[in-house]
Amino acid sequence: MSKRFTPTGAGFAAAGLLAGGLLLAGFAHAPDDRDSRDTSTRVAPRCLDSQHIGRKHVVDANTLLVYDDWGNAYKLDIGGPCRNMDDWSHIGFEFEGGDQICGAHDAKILYSKFDEPPVRCLINGVHPLTKAEASSLDPDDRG
Repeated sequence: MSKRFTPTGAGFAAAGLLAGGLLLAGFAHAPDDRDSRDTSTRVAPRCLDSQHIGRKHVVDANTLLVYDDWGNAYKLDIGGPCRNMDDWSHIGFEFEGGDQICGAHDAKILYSKFDEPPVRCLINGVHPLTKAEASSLDPDDRG
């Protein structure tokens, strides 16, 4: 009579550990190209999160750059009375039901100079930018 091999739970476990170890060893030796990627071409996430709004820069009468806490830049197309803004203006946002700016009308800009009461302005468009695009619009962008 010949003996037949019947795998046991312990046999499967040992085989699984061996295969898993080989798989992990393969990943451990894979080259990591994250440091070599060009971050100037990476586009910011689609939406600007209200909890992480950072520095703001007025580009011109129609354009406001807003950076998040991670340095991602968003170009906001603005209109109305906000066309008189400059980098010394007090600039804030009033959100329309959500907590992100993904497109026009998700929020309004609140703008004032000195101690004047704030004026509300519409956001006509939101455009996530690459680092290179932001740097071309903002001389203070330190990348």
